[in-house]
Amino acid sequence: MRSRFLTENRWLLKLCSEVARFCGLFALLGTGVLVAVMFVFLTMFGSEGSDAAAKSSTRLLTMIPPILFYGFLALILAEFISYLLVEQGEPKWILRQGDKIIYAYVLYSFAMFIYAAPQAASMGGASGMDFHRVFGFVLFVVSGVVHVLIWVGIAIVLRKVVPIIRESKTLV
Repeated sequence: MRSRFLTENRWLLKLCSEVARFCGLFALLGTGVLVAVMFVFLTMFGSEGSDAAAKSSTRLLTMIPPILFYGFLALILAEFISYLLVEQGEPKWILRQGDKIIYAYVLYSFAMFIYAAPQAASMGGASGMDFHRVFGFVLFVVSGVVHVLIWVGIAIVLRKVVPIIRESKTLV
């Protein structure tokens, strides 16, 4: 039993699935190339003791996990759309494990939040508690908590929806 929306917009959904798959693979492969280039750069020029090279490599290393996560998320979305379009079959590995990938990113995000919280609290340079420092720290904490809770909610929804779709495909 196929939804009217799925049948009327099949070409658009296939296009969205392929674009998401391309973007996900591009993010994953691009990250691999970035890590390889960074490794070669650090092995060739890292022995000179350049402080700028160490700082730039640290910045790049903090950018890699979110890029990998959004690459995996695009692949999960592509597989979800593809799974909706097929009549029979089981979801592929990445869709079955999508919630665990999101939880791993949430743990990383939370760890980075804990790491950055003392730095956010000490911003401003002056000692003591003033309104701007407290307000900035509260905003930092609220945004971090909201970020984590949104991704946990998406992971829970994904974990609940995939079995429902699988079950609905077996009904005739």
